Amino acid sequence: MSGPFPETNNKSLHQHHTNILSKYTPPTATTITVQSSVLLSIIRHTSENYPSLFSGSLLGFEDDEGSIDITHAYPFPYPDQYEGGSFKSRSGAKYQQEILDSLSSLGYGVEFQGWFQSTISGNFVTSQLVDGLVQQQLTNKNAFIIVHNMSSIGKEVDLRALRLSESFITTYLDGKWKSRDLENHKLSYLNIFDDIPINIRNQNLVNLYLANVENQPRSENEFDTLNLSSNQNVTAQLLESLYSQVDSYNYDQNNFNYYQRQHQKEQSKITQWKQQRKLENLERAKRGEKELDTEEWKSIFRLPNEPSRYNNMLHSHAIDVLADDILKKCDEELTKSFAIERKLTANAN
Repeated sequence: MSGPFPETNNKSLHQHHTNILSKYTPPTATTITVQSSVLLSIIRHTSENYPSLFSGSLLGFEDDEGSIDITHAYPFPYPDQYEGGSFKSRSGAKYQQEILDSLSSLGYGVEFQGWFQSTISGNFVTSQLVDGLVQQQLTNKNAFIIVHNMSSIGKEVDLRALRLSESFITTYLDGKWKSRDLENHKLSYLNIFDDIPINIRNQNLVNLYLANVENQPRSENEFDTLNLSSNQNVTAQLLESLYSQVDSYNYDQNNFNYYQRQHQKEQSKITQWKQQRKLENLERAKRGEKELDTEEWKSIFRLPNEPSRYNNMLHSHAIDVLADDILKKCDEELTKSFAIERKLTANAN
């Protein structure tokens, strides 16, 4: 990839230094309990609005035993343009506050605890979602997000409760994303998030709902209406998302490769210069002359700045999740194929 690479410091990425808290406090809540009514509300809302992306606020209580009890879920009244798009918007914050004020006037003492977000596999890993989650975790140490993976809809409920890891947030606050900085913070695409255990209260109600949905006649099955019970359709969506993430990753990686080539060229020039200066000083020493400055190369050569590895890390995490979900789909297809083959063989015999 030819041409200059971008500045290491992304201005839009690091504006948080001036408008949010800059001190990280480790979370104290270690588990999340979700009421069955809340989970059913999330499933129904995200399913009915598919393929549009939807997110919303999760309200509840935090106890002294390290658990958060989610009792209410309120979807934002409009779809997201992309994952995490509502988390930092003014309209989203206004709607969220209006809900809290309304519940407070009715005598409910619930507080904002986190968000939920629908997604297709690893597509939820966007800079918008990460920026919003960082701000929330710095304000509320126990804030989190529940991600509803729509690629498994109709089969099972795939939910993950996530927080950004301490390594990620400290790196984010430091504002430096070079390879050396990531190594110092022990950060990679594998530990961007911390998973939080989820307990579903009255899980049987959720199982009963899903069983009734799947056992309905085909014309009444909402998953068929949404064209989501087709495994082939979901697999195609996963592959399309993977292609998109790989394209973005390659673009960023090409930029990094260009930097490495330029850096290597400059290093070779510097090495040659140092060798030449060493020879010159040996000759000058023989003539009894003063040696020339061996550090003068610093004012002659300028090493290129390493581009930020921030986007590369987000794309890598998304690709990892997508690839894992695609492998699961392939396993399902292989299992079905073997089962059909055995049945056909048995019938033939």
